[in-house]
Amino acid sequence: MDTEVEQLDASGQSWALRFAGNDGRTDWQWLHFDLVHAQARQSIEADPALPAFARSVLTGTDESPRIVTNGQAVAGVLPAYARTGDAEEFDITCWHFAMTPDYLVTARRRATRTLVNVWQAVQTGLAPCSPTALIDHCIAEFAREVRARLATLATELDPLEDLLIDRRDAGQLTTLGGRLGAVRREAARLKRVLTPLVRAVHEDSEDFPDWAGFSEHAVAHRLLHGAVDDIAALYDRARSLQDELSTRLTEETNRRLYLVSVVTALLLPATFVTGFFGMNTGGLLWSGDEMPHGTVYAATLCGAAVVSALLVLRWKRLL
Repeated sequence: MDTEVEQLDASGQSWALRFAGNDGRTDWQWLHFDLVHAQARQSIEADPALPAFARSVLTGTDESPRIVTNGQAVAGVLPAYARTGDAEEFDITCWHFAMTPDYLVTARRRATRTLVNVWQAVQTGLAPCSPTALIDHCIAEFAREVRARLATLATELDPLEDLLIDRRDAGQLTTLGGRLGAVRREAARLKRVLTPLVRAVHEDSEDFPDWAGFSEHAVAHRLLHGAVDDIAALYDRARSLQDELSTRLTEETNRRLYLVSVVTALLLPATFVTGFFGMNTGGLLWSGDEMPHGTVYAATLCGAAVVSALLVLRWKRLL
């Protein structure tokens, strides 16, 4: 299939591409707009090839993932990872689209990895046969990115799981909660954007016109459902580790409280003895010049009190 590419920016377009259709004769066009450009919104609203609802979706600020149709055109908002200078950042953003059988318009406010990847694929030979095929390719591309990110998050859980299994290093338990929480938050965020997309592509496909053919694209369906399953598995694993961490922290807290309680119980009799001999009263036992070894006697009594308390705790099986 032949592809013609134009670079336009006077009307806010980032690119314009023309593809050969299914029959090799009917061309279809893909326009992409940068909504940050001052003229992009005006250019989209003045486009006579799109119905009013589609233009509204393209220029709207609602970023909830969805796909809607009026029977003649299809429009929607799709999630994507934002394209930043840092490859390790995974910030979720969205992009908008509207299409007819031979016309596709996409728009975004932030650069997305999905659209950039598809653009690069077009430069290396990708030539979708219809607007729906390109949207399907974008959905599949994002699903692959999500599954790759989920695999990375699952790998990050491995050392945390090892720390929880190894019960010797209790000092690092306090840092695990934040790391587990970050994984759970990202999994929950991905689930929020993928669930409505799966519903729109799969459950609501009967509402779309025949030329849209979303139900025919098994690759995107499979990847989306696989991503949702991966999210559920990762979330359940992180929650199980969080429960195990809570149990370990509770055990560690109880152990420390037990040690404090034992030390307090052992020192309580000795504290009583020292308090008794600290009274400034007349005729105190072992006091005065006639008892030069009174301190030794008092110390011995303190030691005997500690030993007695220890024997009582052992007898009562509290130690």
